[in-house]
Amino acid sequence: MTLFGLSIYTFVIISFFIPIAQLGIAIGVAGLFTGKGPVQMPTPFKLYLAFLLWALISAFTSPFADVAIGEVIERLKLLVVMLIVLNAFQTEGQLRFYLLLILVAYILFPVRGTIRGGNSISDGRVVWTGIYDNPNDLACLCLLAFGIALAIIFSETRWNLVRLGATSGALMLLVVILRTQSRGAFLGIMVATAPAFIPMLLKQLRLAIGVGIVVAVVISFTIPPQTWNRLAGLSHLGNAESVENQQTKEAISSTAERIEILKTGWQIFVEHPIFGMGLGAYPLACNMYSPALGKRDTHNTYLNLAAEVGLPGLLIWCSLIGSVLLHAYRTRKKAK
Repeated sequence: MTLFGLSIYTFVIISFFIPIAQLGIAIGVAGLFTGKGPVQMPTPFKLYLAFLLWALISAFTSPFADVAIGEVIERLKLLVVMLIVLNAFQTEGQLRFYLLLILVAYILFPVRGTIRGGNSISDGRVVWTGIYDNPNDLACLCLLAFGIALAIIFSETRWNLVRLGATSGALMLLVVILRTQSRGAFLGIMVATAPAFIPMLLKQLRLAIGVGIVVAVVISFTIPPQTWNRLAGLSHLGNAESVENQQTKEAISSTAERIEILKTGWQIFVEHPIFGMGLGAYPLACNMYSPALGKRDTHNTYLNLAAEVGLPGLLIWCSLIGSVLLHAYRTRKKAK
């Protein structure tokens, strides 16, 4: 029942097809208390609970207390979802089904919608609807699905329909990510694929060349030139003189503005290193410190956390991520 509720919730929040996400959560919670075994609360859950408790404490010191407290309450919903996820899978087959569900939902909705008739903003950056109406958000979410597609591809031992479908899905996700022209997502792809592609290049040269040719052909027919013009701006980051000489006004504005946002975020952290400005309050704090920038996001998770909940909150969050990576490493080591 827990997995069934989680599947409903996941499909709904990805697709926005029917508004029954709360029903999925209700079924998932019911499954927690009607299952045979005890409810598991592993280390990541406890660390996230500790993070929210610290965020609540920091909220009372914030000049934007109402916003921060409201954000903590909103994040409590995620704590419930996290508990459901941590107790939903009893077998490898259940986990495999859930990952396939996520991948299929992304392909059927944001990817299909973007490729077939998605909207676009300045210089052809593609967007879709709902939570995908920002190109950076669309790229970030598709990057998560791209990682799932790669996991399925490399976990399958033979070329069956599942592996072929995951490969096709990975190519479509790659096209959408590149067409968003998100430089952060582009760097993410490089970091995510290098550990898998380099060993393939060394051990299976023919396969690596074949993959490279297929990817190159798909990209050459689907990615417009302005995408590469924008991504080329990565070579100018941190260099004010080169930023001023970029070809497009949009690229100049975006890069220079990001640098100023990072400077503002660092200033906020330095002045409020313990409690920060309150969870979810960074846009308001940015507007207060730099009115010319207005209410902007940091586009940097770690700096954003440091500015909102201080160094203790950032350390708790990093411990949460570290605990998940450590568990994954130990599980992989046991599997060998």
